Amino acid sequence: MPELSNRQKLIAQLIQRHERPTVTVLMKLAYLLDLIARKKEQDVYFGYVYRRYTYGPFDEAIYHDLKALIDDGVAIATTEYTSDGKEYIVYNFNEEPTDTDFSITEVQEAMFNEIMESLKGYGAKALTDIAYKTAPMQALGATLGGNEHINEVLNLEA
Repeated sequence: MPELSNRQKLIAQLIQRHERPTVTVLMKLAYLLDLIARKKEQDVYFGYVYRRYTYGPFDEAIYHDLKALIDDGVAIATTEYTSDGKEYIVYNFNEEPTDTDFSITEVQEAMFNEIMESLKGYGAKALTDIAYKTAPMQALGATLGGNEHINEVLNLEA
């Protein structure tokens, strides 16, 4: 069984700590954690190349990371449906023991505890609203639902 990358371990931690997250929730949490870490420590955790998409910061690499977590038995993907029949996927932490190590450093653990406590229970809409209010998104003049600077890489130092 291949070893998980640091980023995949961090995504596993997000799945474990947030109830039934979607890819949008995971991406926004990763973005906000990277943004705060950059401000506090001049470093990032996830290393995604965040681009401005319709629903805020996004990097397609998260799909590869989620697939690795599912393949290793760390996460479980479940298809659910909205009241109007639209399909979406939620990710759950697999409570069954696996031999995959997804531990993170003490510094990362402390940062996660602090930030995840303040964002506990926030869904995709609330996290997207928060993401649009951050300096990197504002620097692009990005508006929710708009297409200003679509697909442009965000500068986390903005």
